[in-house]
Amino acid sequence: MKKIILFSPNGYIGGYIKARVLKEKQLQLYTVTRDSNLSEYRDNYDVMVYSAGITSARNEKAGKYVEDNVVTAVSMVNFCQEHSVKRIIYLSTDEIYGMTNVEVVTDKSVMVNPNLYATTKYLAEKIIIESGIPYFILRLPGVVGGIWGKNFMYSLMERIGSGETVELYNMDKEFNNIVDVDDLTEFIMLLCSYEDSGRSEILLLGNTEKRKLKEIVYYIKELSHSSSKICNAKVGGQRYFTLDVAKAIEYGYSSKEIETIIGELYQIQKRGVF
Repeated sequence: MKKIILFSPNGYIGGYIKARVLKEKQLQLYTVTRDSNLSEYRDNYDVMVYSAGITSARNEKAGKYVEDNVVTAVSMVNFCQEHSVKRIIYLSTDEIYGMTNVEVVTDKSVMVNPNLYATTKYLAEKIIIESGIPYFILRLPGVVGGIWGKNFMYSLMERIGSGETVELYNMDKEFNNIVDVDDLTEFIMLLCSYEDSGRSEILLLGNTEKRKLKEIVYYIKELSHSSSKICNAKVGGQRYFTLDVAKAIEYGYSSKEIETIIGELYQIQKRGVF
């Protein structure tokens, strides 16, 4: 039975990972939080799932991002080394690509003026990579599902649902920058069971299909019976890319269709599960 230690189990994604691991008979779950006394842990563990980190939506000061995303990464890597952890699964962000404007980004794509949050997440990635512990780093776009949250897709659906005029950049370009929390947790379960102990990868996750943004917007409008006017912005929108998920698919990643995800979010929105 593999021993999985989850940092941190109390966040949005961490909570879903915790619930999913507990369903697996071949996985034994342990947890660690920022408030844990690390000296009290005695066991060795097979995999650390590292889901903690404050996001750019928090608009924190520089010191807070450095403390929570960089200093904590050093602490967790030290913990992993002390407890013979065989693999780290680290949840990172596609925000590290900054203002990149290309059709598709891969794990090799360059960063262009990333924000402070993204910079600290990238530094955490480097700390994990240089630790010598095998890893899977997952670069994620907005994660949705289960509850009503705060990212691009939620905001878009709120604006359309309230009948606002919606002005969007890149409406005629493809979009796959969304991950459903169920798809994410299922993939993490696969990675926890992965047996090639020496292999490390940076994997991009997004939807496995690409749809034009305008198709998605008009589908939301139809679901909502909305009178919103949808406009294509003529200026701005310098940041654009889709995510190359081919490598993740090789490891077994799959995703719900975008329309299915939006339909589920619409039901959450109607129920007011916030």
